[in-house]
Amino acid sequence: MLPYLTRGQVAVGAALALPPAACAVLVPFRADMSGTNTVLVLVVTVVAVAALGHRLAGALTALSAAVWFVFFT
Repeated sequence: MLPYLTRGQVAVGAALALPPAACAVLVPFRADMSGTNTVLVLVVTVVAVAALGHRLAGALTALSAAVWFVFFT
């Protein structure tokens, strides 16, 4: 039987998956986008996960977004 997934567990999974996915989508536009626009896209992912999840998910998303922003630029 599959374990029951709660909203918090899904949010933690999204916290680790959404920032790299957002950066992967933005890679073709890297030369044309400024760092400010990239940060705004990553902030939207942080706010979305934090709004749907809990504090741990929001914190993990923020840390993941910061790491991926450094990798992206």
